[in-house]
Amino acid sequence: MPPFIIVGLMAITFTAVLATGQGLYWAWLAKKDREQEELKRRLGAGGGSTEDDVSLFRSIEKDAVANAMGEIGQRMQDAILAADAPYGVSQLVTRMFIAAGIGMVIFGILIPPFGIVFGIPLGYVPYFLVNWQGNARKKKLVEQLPDSLALMSRSMSAGLGLSDAFRLVAEEMPMPIAGEFGRVTEEVRFGRDYREAFEKMLARNPGLFDLRIMVSSILLQRETGGNLIEILENIGETIQARFLFDAKVRAMTAEAKASALILAALPIVLFGACMVVNYDYISLLWTTTPGMAILTLGIFLYIFGGVVMNDMTKVEV
Repeated sequence: MPPFIIVGLMAITFTAVLATGQGLYWAWLAKKDREQEELKRRLGAGGGSTEDDVSLFRSIEKDAVANAMGEIGQRMQDAILAADAPYGVSQLVTRMFIAAGIGMVIFGILIPPFGIVFGIPLGYVPYFLVNWQGNARKKKLVEQLPDSLALMSRSMSAGLGLSDAFRLVAEEMPMPIAGEFGRVTEEVRFGRDYREAFEKMLARNPGLFDLRIMVSSILLQRETGGNLIEILENIGETIQARFLFDAKVRAMTAEAKASALILAALPIVLFGACMVVNYDYISLLWTTTPGMAILTLGIFLYIFGGVVMNDMTKVEV
């Protein structure tokens, strides 16, 4: 193996280990801070400064970059809102360009000159992380919604009003459902109409069908009347039944997903094995022009195949 590749791999390994350790330390500190904030919220000692009150009414409109990017910008905006990230589309695009630039420099040094092409897909990493955080947060919201509806129905059966039921959920339930219900409570307390507060909540959490059903049911009951307690109980039971069905679907598709994962990992494992067993043979892929062309085509086909297999193993419930 050439010396510059060995030095590059050592530098990348050292940087990765250092970054991983620093990231784990920051994650531990962030977890401790969240635990303290959660304790303060449950004890009612959060304080609620003016800045926090103003942040409840923060704008969720698309910025200029999102408007210029059209549908792609809308997807980025939805991912940012779902993740409750403290930045906009313009900052996300900036991070994507920085990640792509870093990838181009690293791969350009390791595999010159066509390695620059391999670094471009790293620009997708910031969007992938935001999208992953948004999906995880939406999953938590939906999982916590039945318990929140049950708590609301019990509190309203005990004589509390709708606003007090929302406040009770904000105080007793964990995040992120507590934060969303708390925002609605504070917005109504500051004079915003229930319909407008609910519309803002749905805009902050795009794609949550169960939350939209809850909001539509509450607004319809406020306009036409009816037994809101029974409505909330029925919605919670329906969501729980859908969870059970979704678990059965995941169990039935687990074999197909495992097969897709093995097939996706097989080329990477074989590539690493060839580098260890016969480096001179595999190095032709980045030391010769035809080899670099074949390697570039293979990487793009690999990514395309991974996307296709991922779509084939998805089952909408």
